[in-house]
Amino acid sequence: MSASTVSFANNLGFTVTVYDSYSNQDKTNYFGTLTSLATVPANTTASVKLIHQTSVLIASNATTNSPLARFIYIPDFLTGPFSVGQGDVDAMAQTMDFITFITTNQNDPLTLAFQALWKDSSTPKVTPVNKFFTQHPAYASCTFATYMMGITYTAELPPAKAKPMDQAVYALSTLVNFLGGTWPPGFPDIVVTNFTCNTQNDVLAIQADIDLKKLPARSDEALQFFGSLFDVQLVQVSVSINYGVSVGVLGTRLSISLDAMHVPFANSTMTINKPTVTIDINPALMFVIFTVAGQIPFNIFGKAFEADVSMTIDNIEASFGVDIEGDNTSLPPPLGMQGVHFDKFGVGIGIIFEPPAAVIGLLGQLHIGDPDKGTQVALDDDTFAVVCQFVSEVPDPLYISFYVPQMHLTDVLTVFTNAQCSLDVPVSFTDLSFKWAQNPMEPVVLPDGSLTNMSYGFSAAANILAFSFYGDVEIDMTNGLTADIEMAPLALGSIFSLGGDGTGVSIKVDASGNPIKNNQLATTAAQQQALNGASMKQLVPPGGPVLKLQTFASPFLHLNGAVSLFELDNTSSSDLILHVGGSFGFGDSTCSFGDFTADVHIQRLSDLLSAIITNMEQNAEQVFTDMLGTGASWAFNVKQAVITGVDSVASVLHNVYNQDAAQVALTMEDVGYTAQDVASALQSFFGMSEKEVAQTMQQAAYTGEQVAGALRAVFGNDAEQITSALQSAYGWTASEIQSTLSQIGFTAEQIGDAFKSLGGDLANVGEKILHGLGL
Repeated sequence: MSASTVSFANNLGFTVTVYDSYSNQDKTNYFGTLTSLATVPANTTASVKLIHQTSVLIASNATTNSPLARFIYIPDFLTGPFSVGQGDVDAMAQTMDFITFITTNQNDPLTLAFQALWKDSSTPKVTPVNKFFTQHPAYASCTFATYMMGITYTAELPPAKAKPMDQAVYALSTLVNFLGGTWPPGFPDIVVTNFTCNTQNDVLAIQADIDLKKLPARSDEALQFFGSLFDVQLVQVSVSINYGVSVGVLGTRLSISLDAMHVPFANSTMTINKPTVTIDINPALMFVIFTVAGQIPFNIFGKAFEADVSMTIDNIEASFGVDIEGDNTSLPPPLGMQGVHFDKFGVGIGIIFEPPAAVIGLLGQLHIGDPDKGTQVALDDDTFAVVCQFVSEVPDPLYISFYVPQMHLTDVLTVFTNAQCSLDVPVSFTDLSFKWAQNPMEPVVLPDGSLTNMSYGFSAAANILAFSFYGDVEIDMTNGLTADIEMAPLALGSIFSLGGDGTGVSIKVDASGNPIKNNQLATTAAQQQALNGASMKQLVPPGGPVLKLQTFASPFLHLNGAVSLFELDNTSSSDLILHVGGSFGFGDSTCSFGDFTADVHIQRLSDLLSAIITNMEQNAEQVFTDMLGTGASWAFNVKQAVITGVDSVASVLHNVYNQDAAQVALTMEDVGYTAQDVASALQSFFGMSEKEVAQTMQQAAYTGEQVAGALRAVFGNDAEQITSALQSAYGWTASEIQSTLSQIGFTAEQIGDAFKSLGGDLANVGEKILHGLGL
């Protein structure tokens, strides 16, 4: 059906403009969106073409733009003709007088009685207002309709009064006050356009358009974020007034209802379904409060639920209140996370403006293990966090975090896996920080600074026979545990230092030095600030040994580097294969040794050190090749104490540098070893007798006197054996031998007895010595 044309008579002495007043909520609105239909000259009747089937028309003075009258067109019921005359002018003048009176006489009984009508929310407004005017003769021509037109004209800002009514700009504070509300003193005004008033179902409904960029917000960041929630700058709001307003109670509220809202969220978008946006004017504040309430759908590990959210936009952040619809008493764990039971949960969300941050996830309580089977794990902190990210505007789990104070390796296997392990080395873990990652191939940084670089596992301190490591342990339900864990480098006195390829381990700590927890949702600016202000603390310095742990096959423990970390008691070497390698300081240089397998039954640290030293002795030429190319160079550094801890110089010279006994003696003599040192080395390593030692040292150019003294120091006070050795090595006469033995402390009687026992020419000399002594 096409729109109708009505007859409109202007019985006034000035031109009148006729407007269509439209509202999609109420076709018989009292003040709607205005569209100019016609200009009717003074004292003229004109045909006005309507643009709606049912229409509300408002006539105004085309010169002053002041309203004159309101008409309703309803097909077949109210069809006109319509006219505007002096009676309408008088009625509007009377209405403007009333508005002036209540403005200037706010405590007058008449004013208070009128305001009371608006504050009674139990009754419709139109009928009581009309009745009020009829009861006061001075304002008997006034109606609810003329009052609404009058207050809109009064609320127009001065520059707008010179423009047609459909271009009017209004002060919201004026409209609120005339509708019985209270605009907080000193509160910045809000400019609105397209003001409308409807009474659908006898309920007063007020709407207007606002410019989002011109709202008095608490901060520019808050206003900018609120504006980013809309595709347009100018939005239509519903206006509601709390007539019981007081300090601490919200006053005027502007609200917006949408089908969906797309909220900027880090590098993605969060969708809130069926949101209601409110802009509240609080008498206690000098800025508006932005709130968004709606629903967010979740599907976490197969559990689908809706969360009712309420987002409040503050000056530095958007904080959220969340209520879960339906069951929140259980949450299934992801596939492969055996032994973990999420008992109850809630949702946490937060958006921080500067520096930009956003977080969404689940927080709740859990228990680990089965109490009926006696495997439940004691927890100091039973909180878990499921941190999510938005994928196609739907929350998707990113990682899970929870903590366990301590567990033994066997308990970890029992509770979390179907695997078993025959490792009999006791391994215990403390401060286990569990983490599950949706995609370990794209690791994210956790609050403590670590990465989600494995599907499921934990970071922990590991105690292995009283030695401490730290690192990540990965859990597999079938294969058990695997880990690369590190310890700090260990210096072994002045002998050498052992290290490894460890990269070091650091975590984030707060201002008090406490570790940052991962099982939290930093949903507030204060929490984010604490994370941003956290500093790194080194738990394990780099350069230490790395222990590879696996529980599905031998070797269960495989150490590369500083194996001096272990002091094993009653441990089978089949359980522990030690690949030893390291470095040590040598003068101003550094030498490296290994890797080699310490294939010995190691029960103490001393056993391990012995294995290391033996290996170094056997490979000295290779270990010290850069600076000790010859046995003499090596022996010299041992003699100068540059190299210490060497039990047998002769062993190294013979086994490494391929020197025979004579060469060993000569090398040791050349680098400054005493005759006694050389004799001792020949006796202890080569197993030589006194005679063999003397002969070897004679070849190394030691004098008979030096050899004699060395033999007595090494072999003891056996004058007979020393005499035989000197005679054999040097071919000395009895007189020469007697003189040398006397010099090294033998008595004449000892010499005589020795000579007599040897027989031959020496026996004759011996008898003479004894005879001279009277023996």
